[in-house]
Amino acid sequence: PTLMLVPTAWLTPSKCLWPTTLAHSMVIALLSLSWLKNTMETGWSALNPFMATDPLSTPLLVLTCWLLPLMILASQNHTATEPINRQRMYISLLTSLQIFLILAFGATEVIMFYVMFEATLIPTLIIITRWGNQTERLNAGIYFLFYTLAGSLPLLVALLLLQDHTGTLSLFTLPFSHPLHLSSNADKLWWAGCLLAFLVKMPLYGVHLWLPKAHVEAPVAGSMVL
Repeated sequence: PTLMLVPTAWLTPSKCLWPTTLAHSMVIALLSLSWLKNTMETGWSALNPFMATDPLSTPLLVLTCWLLPLMILASQNHTATEPINRQRMYISLLTSLQIFLILAFGATEVIMFYVMFEATLIPTLIIITRWGNQTERLNAGIYFLFYTLAGSLPLLVALLLLQDHTGTLSLFTLPFSHPLHLSSNADKLWWAGCLLAFLVKMPLYGVHLWLPKAHVEAPVAGSMVL
């Protein structure tokens, strides 16, 4: 249903654009509540061969689905004076953000999670730089891009090393693979590489300078995503 939001945004008549997309996203948000009843104390609930939910990912998936109608509500007045095609593009970017986040939180392969986690950079960057509030928005976008990329590349290297060591990156089989003992300095560097991307996103003090700029310059919906 989320994928259908993109043609909805481009095919709906301009007068009905915001009410129609809001109604469509609200239906998706209501449907997402059905995931809550499928959670189990242990184990996974498979959605398809590449995606599944567990007690940790389900609340994040539901939150993601509820974020889109709230962002559409918050952005309606902000973009009302813009050309209709820019409004359609704005809604399409918000929709793509939701798609990437759903794929990230529901992924059962760690590399798929990494790719979708990083793919959220692209629509967020466009929203900040194209719909930001002031002229500093380009500078804020560059800070956001390079801080996040610099933090996430060590995670990619760490995941490739984990694949080489265990032979799998599936979250179903990783718990049963041969564990890393974290005894050497190289192992500790690997653990730091795994953490760094998420510490930058949190953000940890010292790697947080992108966040004040991005929050100040981003539109309301961009701040909600961040």
